[in-house]
Amino acid sequence: MKKLVLVFTCMFVVVSVFAQTNFQDLTLEKALEKAKAENKYVFVDCYTSWCGPCKMMAEKILPLKDVGEFMNERFVSVKFDMEKGEGRDIAKKFRVTSYPTFLVLKTDGSLLHRVIGGTRTGEEFVKKVEEGLNENSASNLDAKYIAGNRNMDFLMMYIEALLQARDVEKAKTIAQEVLVSLDDEEKCSEPYWFIYENRELSPVGSGNMVYLLKHVEKFRQGVGVEKVDAAVAGLFEMQLEDILRGRNRNATLADVEDAEKLLASYHLTGQEHLNGYIALIKAMMTENTDETLRLCQEIYPKLSDEKISYLYFNPITTLGDKWDKNQKKELVVLTKQLADQVQMSQLKHSLTSFANVGISMLDQMKKK
Repeated sequence: MKKLVLVFTCMFVVVSVFAQTNFQDLTLEKALEKAKAENKYVFVDCYTSWCGPCKMMAEKILPLKDVGEFMNERFVSVKFDMEKGEGRDIAKKFRVTSYPTFLVLKTDGSLLHRVIGGTRTGEEFVKKVEEGLNENSASNLDAKYIAGNRNMDFLMMYIEALLQARDVEKAKTIAQEVLVSLDDEEKCSEPYWFIYENRELSPVGSGNMVYLLKHVEKFRQGVGVEKVDAAVAGLFEMQLEDILRGRNRNATLADVEDAEKLLASYHLTGQEHLNGYIALIKAMMTENTDETLRLCQEIYPKLSDEKISYLYFNPITTLGDKWDKNQKKELVVLTKQLADQVQMSQLKHSLTSFANVGISMLDQMKKK
């Protein structure tokens, strides 16, 4: 009977081991040899000892049964600390600079696919790895590009694949190659809109973004008013929110007034909240506490939890000792209203604490 129990215990241990991703203690060269013999790819977990997301993936995601079954069927898996031993050479060869990074290699040692960063679920991780195994993966398309394929549909697919593989710099290069071959009519049409809409391909201040802002009406005609106005509004929103949350302390009242005039010139549809942002910033900068309070009462109850979390506190604390007793009472009422409204528990706690303690201490805050 004891032997039977022992057999079942051993079977349970074996099943547990194979239910998770099976990382093998092999050099990269040996892993490539084994993968070739087993008709598999090599999966490399590139980590560092200090990387929190690396540890989360190792403890929470890679041991999952569904992940293990997917990985063990297709890969010989190995892991290396990128700051030690062979890991240093791997990091240099494959230009690994972010952690965690997961590499999928062909048996000749060439890169097929890379996944950068952790995932929240095993399903998400499997999907990201699986993306690199199809014929339209970035590495497969890369070979076709090197071979001379410059068909426009192919280049568009290649850009998308590079973005999925997180090779943003190469994606930007190919995107620019596409755009320089187009006339103005084509650039402002639907097939190429994603290049201008994507902040990684067309970051703020880039030539693409300047082009978009100079040709808004043409883009509206070629792409649609709603899409174009949302993209333009997003640019204003990002910069105005940076001021509201205190990330941009260099903006002047003149800068904000210039932004207000530029915003008005675009006649954007459905973006009235941006005018509220500008009015609130101007009230803050001129230390008009009555107007700031009125706008806070008008704006913040309409915002999402996320926006409240990073936009609410700074306008109030920035004015510090400028608030009078009655205004602070109204701020307490507003803050408690928001605390009742939001769903995020940490935000609810922060708002409640601010209402009960923080607002009473505003007199001690001097405007910097």
